[in-house]
Amino acid sequence: MSEIKFYIPKDETIPTDLRLYVDDVYVEYKRIRNGFRFYILLEDEQQAMDVAKEIIEKMKRQHDESEHGVSWRTVSLEIVPTEEWYRIGTTIEWKYRIRDSY
Repeated sequence: MSEIKFYIPKDETIPTDLRLYVDDVYVEYKRIRNGFRFYILLEDEQQAMDVAKEIIEKMKRQHDESEHGVSWRTVSLEIVPTEEWYRIGTTIEWKYRIRDSY
């Protein structure tokens, strides 16, 4: 299991982006409709996908433990073209649905 930790720049008192380090790999992510988009600073797509999967597993585990009977189910996980010209690395989208036990 990799070490995943939040990264907040020292010059920001209120973070405006969601950022992580996964074993020293820089990751930005944002919420999209029914999922998240990850911007992973790795050119190797398979390594980037592995990093995304680790983040997703931790997110799912934390969410599933916090609510009774509710769980996140993956609908799709794919590498997508980067929309922003200034981004380098690999962009991955994860879409999910919520399964409710009630």
